[in-house]
Amino acid sequence: MSDKWNKRFIDLAKEIGNWSKDPSTQVGAVAVDPKRKKILATGYNGFPRGIIDSEERLNTRELKYRYTVHGEMNCIYNAALNGISLDGSDMYVYGLPVCSECAKGIIQIGVKRVFACYPETVSQKWAESGALTSEMFNETGVEYYQL
Repeated sequence: MSDKWNKRFIDLAKEIGNWSKDPSTQVGAVAVDPKRKKILATGYNGFPRGIIDSEERLNTRELKYRYTVHGEMNCIYNAALNGISLDGSDMYVYGLPVCSECAKGIIQIGVKRVFACYPETVSQKWAESGALTSEMFNETGVEYYQL
């Protein structure tokens, strides 16, 4: 896909991340059919459907982490909810590196390429998880690009 389309989809992932109610981190994800440039599913980090996103839960880190579904997994879940296959798709992620837990889901669902845009410096926890993500993606043939 051209740089023009990559920019469009990463910009869309950023916009979708802004829908998150998390006061400190907004992560957005967009799954795309690369041949038709068609959006298949979107997701952002937040609580599962029906879970109350109270101020206490959102502002207490420990509680927030227990409840939050990452943007990439929400994208996968939204596709599944709507009966859409992501096999062979591309995923665009804005906000943080793909963590190893989300990488497992991305691999399992059949995403072929991941384009991510995130700050150059991240916490030690994210750096370690990102290293495992890269290892798993390399082993399984998922192409991983930082934009």
